[in-house]
Amino acid sequence: MRELFLFDGTGLVYRAFYAIDQFLKTSTGMHTNALYGIAKMLIKFLKEHVNMEKDACAFILDSKGGSKKRKEILKDYKSNRPETPDLILEQLPYIEEFVDAFGVKVLKLLGYEADDIIATIAKRFCNAFEKVNIITGDKDLLQLVDEKVYVWRIERGITELVLYDRKKVFEKYGVFPEQFGDYLSLVGDQIDNIPGVKGIGKKTAVSLLKKYGTIDEVLKNKKLLTEKLQKLLENATESLEKSRQLVQLIYDVPLDVNIEDLIYKGYDSKKLLVVLKKYEFSSIIKELGLKEEFEKKYTIVNSEKELSKLRKRIDEVKTFSIDTETTSLDPFSAKLVGVSISTNEGEAYYIPISHVSENNLTKEIVLKFLKEILECERYNIVGQNLKFDYKVFMVNGIEPQIPHFDTMVAAYLINPEERRYNLEELALKYLGYKMISFEELVDNNMPLFGNDFSFISIEKAAEYSCEDVDITFRLYSYLSKYIGEMKELFYNIEMPLINVLAQMELNGVYFDVDYLKELSKRYEEEMKKLEEKIFEISGEQFNINSSKQVAEILFEKLKLPIVKKTATGRNSTNAEVLEELAKDYEIARLILEYRKFQKLKSTYVDSIPSSVNITTNRVHSSFHQTGTSTGRLSSSAPNLQNLPTRSEEGKEIRHAVKPQFENWYIVGADYSQIELRVLAHMSEDEKLLDAFENDYDIHTITASKIFNVSELMVTEDMRRIGKMINFAIIYGISPYGLSRRIGLNVNETKKIIDNYFKYYQGVFEFIKKTIDFAKKNGFVKTLFGRKRFIPQLKLKNKNLIQEGERIAINTPVQGTAADIIKIAMVKVHNELKRNSLKTKLILQVHDELVFEVPFDELQIVKEIIKDKMENAVKLKVPLKVDLYEGREWE
Repeated sequence: MRELFLFDGTGLVYRAFYAIDQFLKTSTGMHTNALYGIAKMLIKFLKEHVNMEKDACAFILDSKGGSKKRKEILKDYKSNRPETPDLILEQLPYIEEFVDAFGVKVLKLLGYEADDIIATIAKRFCNAFEKVNIITGDKDLLQLVDEKVYVWRIERGITELVLYDRKKVFEKYGVFPEQFGDYLSLVGDQIDNIPGVKGIGKKTAVSLLKKYGTIDEVLKNKKLLTEKLQKLLENATESLEKSRQLVQLIYDVPLDVNIEDLIYKGYDSKKLLVVLKKYEFSSIIKELGLKEEFEKKYTIVNSEKELSKLRKRIDEVKTFSIDTETTSLDPFSAKLVGVSISTNEGEAYYIPISHVSENNLTKEIVLKFLKEILECERYNIVGQNLKFDYKVFMVNGIEPQIPHFDTMVAAYLINPEERRYNLEELALKYLGYKMISFEELVDNNMPLFGNDFSFISIEKAAEYSCEDVDITFRLYSYLSKYIGEMKELFYNIEMPLINVLAQMELNGVYFDVDYLKELSKRYEEEMKKLEEKIFEISGEQFNINSSKQVAEILFEKLKLPIVKKTATGRNSTNAEVLEELAKDYEIARLILEYRKFQKLKSTYVDSIPSSVNITTNRVHSSFHQTGTSTGRLSSSAPNLQNLPTRSEEGKEIRHAVKPQFENWYIVGADYSQIELRVLAHMSEDEKLLDAFENDYDIHTITASKIFNVSELMVTEDMRRIGKMINFAIIYGISPYGLSRRIGLNVNETKKIIDNYFKYYQGVFEFIKKTIDFAKKNGFVKTLFGRKRFIPQLKLKNKNLIQEGERIAINTPVQGTAADIIKIAMVKVHNELKRNSLKTKLILQVHDELVFEVPFDELQIVKEIIKDKMENAVKLKVPLKVDLYEGREWE
């Protein structure tokens, strides 16, 4: 069977835009969700329905200005339609190029709508095909359905289609396709401004057409209708006629196109790959199996003579990318199997060290070579996630220089909203290159030896590892062009930080495991006591960990008031609900208490001992530069930044963090109100500047102003609210959100916020200017040039716009604070190193640094920490650091 497929392009673009994450964008900030959705639609449909070289396809678009003829009939035609979102307008100019790359002909003609072009083609070529398929999300085209023409309507998502033939049209609407134009004429269309007949709805229109067949027949038999219907039709003579003209499709659009132009011949892989790379659609590149082919020369270096040649080559180029192959991700137990180095695009070398039964270079020779090139300031070191490799080198006695370029960190800086920055993803996204995965390597080469890289043959290892450094070098060439305004941030803050984080992770944190085991027993006992009290009140035993059972006890048996429903309609028992109920009901308070102990026990007390490294007896968390959109570091495996601080029980867990050795101490250094100080600097608010310059209590001052009392009359509770307001302003919190936190009604909270801005007028102006800048430019920046794009501000959804405004307010302040502590970490690290001190930086918890310090270094280390942190950068207000010391963290 030979078929014709006509895609209602304009409608499908809109459908794709609203179905796909509207924050999808390229590294340059161009939004691409509509393009991505169109790609997914085309791929699915072409794959499942279209026969190459036999079937024909066209993708039809509206022209700018729409239908000239319909505008002449009705000046206000489609004037009720909402404005096209900016993010769609941004993508429309690229649709033609994009669809064309898939091998599908794009058609549009000035003065005509897509529907008319579809109608014309369907009529003109229907005899040349056994079946005509129209793919649309619009119902208007259903009037074309007949014994040869079918409509595929997208009714859910972007790829779930429903096939409409005559029978299906009748089932859905109660009229046949040939009656559909009359049906639309009667009911009208508010969005398109088609008037229809006022007072006649869908049911009435269907019943009239069922009885009389057409509008003409309805009008001929008007006297047989009810008096009311007669009146409605008489009053709508002109509007009905206009409606009929407006919904009538045009079948003679003067298109210069023939059948041969529309035959689907597939896509040109190279052409499509170029387009998909342009829009960074790595998942589609992978799905279609497209792959860029690169010329490459990979060399195995397994003799001292070859190693000497490589050294000379490095001397020539000065810049090289490097990667390690190990037997484990734990640097302390990992055996170094091999090292790969790339000195140019397509040029890479593999140095085998400990492959089983192979011709390796000795570890001593290779480490000597690595020490010479990695510790030398004359060379530029490039890599992907170099922090891991640096840890491996450090464990093996090498102290690498600050990296020149880390492709993972660079990709993150360019687009901090992405979720994945692994090498395979970046290769697909930016280079259109499909790499050999580790899983493929293992499956094909190591069926008997698990994942031990040393059992892979040198030839296979060289191909895999050289590809890693080759692609990394290519990414370095590509990404370095996009760092742009962020060069200072990248080279002076993020790159030096890699050495600091690598050392901090190797230092690890010592936990008193015996203490944690005792704490676990104590928490278990507390939970049993709480459990007994809960069962006593409820009158029966139940699973306290089951939300369903808790809801049944609270709301069905005990008849407690229902506070909130879940998305599925169940009675919610989340923390917010229980906190509300706990004000009046003991059982809710006890369940909250039980859940608190259970979370502390499972998340920290019981899990931390299992994270202790058997080689060092310490916990080595990972700290990520690419984990947040604001620039803050994040922590995982385990997350030590989330160790609880507020509750007494949480503090008990921090008691477990101790020095590993006698006569060592824990020293903590916490920036005092750093985000408020950054706000003072960026807003240049005179009141804030004065308060921090003179070391006044900023929370008391704020409380005094928002409650209109003297500072002497400020109570602890007022100061608490003043503190919450100070920080809430930075986070752009709404009066409603703040009211829930401070326990006042929305009107009272709004008045408090108004009072805040009356006093801190500079902050008000700063917030206004920041939001205006974000709306105009689509992003905000920190003091050091870190960018964050805010697509929410280009949308029409009020809630999303408000979310975007909160991000715009918070990011410059929080991001700048994050940058400052990174600078401080580097400066402290360098000073400790310069003085050859034994002190270890063991943790960074946002505004706080934690050290393990020998007793004889306490004084000098505290001076270094305070000096370097308080003088990390020069702001218009002084930075202040609070120091503490003890035999344990808390």
